[in-house]
Amino acid sequence: MMYEKAFYLTGKRGNNVFSYEDRGEAPQLFIPAIVEGSLEDIREGTEVVFSDRDEYGVLQNCVGLLHFVRTSFNGIPVIVVDNHNHVFYFWHEARARGFLREGATLIHIDQHKDARDPGVPFTGASLEEVFAYTNEVLNVGNYIVPAQRGGLVGEVQFVTSEQALEDESFCARDNKILNIDLDFFAPEMNYIDFQKARRFILKHAQNASLITVATSPFFIEQKRALEILTTLLRVV
Repeated sequence: MMYEKAFYLTGKRGNNVFSYEDRGEAPQLFIPAIVEGSLEDIREGTEVVFSDRDEYGVLQNCVGLLHFVRTSFNGIPVIVVDNHNHVFYFWHEARARGFLREGATLIHIDQHKDARDPGVPFTGASLEEVFAYTNEVLNVGNYIVPAQRGGLVGEVQFVTSEQALEDESFCARDNKILNIDLDFFAPEMNYIDFQKARRFILKHAQNASLITVATSPFFIEQKRALEILTTLLRVV
């Protein structure tokens, strides 16, 4: 199983490319192992998982999760990661396990579209190759396009604003990934009605095939992210 052990990403690749030359002689990022657990097991770690300059040019070394967590919500598989590109691997894993079929609908709830082109196509087939591509090629902003080009993801609903929460035309679909970036609830997004967003998420969660969640430490303070996640997925 990939992500069975934590490791460090080194070299100018994947998320480690950001501000690479500004981060010392041998920049590296921590990538946590995944554990089976519950919402209570999703905790902030101590290692830097993302580093880049912010809008003011200040280098931010961002601590992520202690572990990635595999859990469930009302029987639906849930994967929680810190940097969002890791979901590319878990989408493929879900297909291999029979949770997803080709052409899955993606409900992407995020402050960003994450739809840049990585420039290097994915041509592998095995989960080992998916794992390498996820970590060595992809970054937090470019994992959706290769998932579409490979046929795993079909139509995408980009939910990046409050207005997008009005469109419930995808709610009844099956074979669906509910993909949540908790930076959708960052302070600069406070104009969005939280309960409205939660209702939208819970409606999709009822019949999703897979739920993936990113805590995005560069874009939202992790304590806030974890508090929001607990509120979002509290069983009602």
